[in-house]
Amino acid sequence: MSDTQDVVFYVLSSDGDAEREAFIAKLVNKIHRENRLCDVRFDEEQARTRFDLQLWQYQPQAFIPHVLGEESDTLSAPIRLWTESISSPCQDVLLNIHPVFPEAFEQYSRTIEVLDQSERLIQMGRERWKTYKAKGFEPVIHKI
Repeated sequence: MSDTQDVVFYVLSSDGDAEREAFIAKLVNKIHRENRLCDVRFDEEQARTRFDLQLWQYQPQAFIPHVLGEESDTLSAPIRLWTESISSPCQDVLLNIHPVFPEAFEQYSRTIEVLDQSERLIQMGRERWKTYKAKGFEPVIHKI
C-alpha cells in the first residue's frame, strides 16, 4: 500500500440510476481532465453499454477517450470500462460501480465508490466502508 493510496465515497442525495450515471460521467470527465488513468468496473454489460453511450454523448467539446477494457490489452485509452475482472489494472484510479467488493483495489492509488440514496446502495456502502476500515483504510465521504 502506497502512502498516497486513498478511498473516496461519493454519496448522492438522489436515488435514481440516471442521476447516478450522470454524476459518474462528470466524475470520469474530471479524472480525464486531471490526466489520470481510470478503470471503471461495472457489474453487467447493459450498464457498461449505457455508460459507454453516455460518454460518447457527454459534451461535444469534451471528448472523453475510453475503451471497453477487454478490447485493449494495453493502456490504449485513459478510461477503460470493464465488466469482467480487470486483466491489467491501470494502477491509478478505480471507479467501482460493481456490487462485489473490489478485492484488487490496493493495486490503485485511488478507489472511488459512488452511492445514492437507494436502499441497496446504502446497505452496500455500509458493508464496503466496514471492509475498507478492516483493511486499514480511512475512507473519505463527499456528500453531493
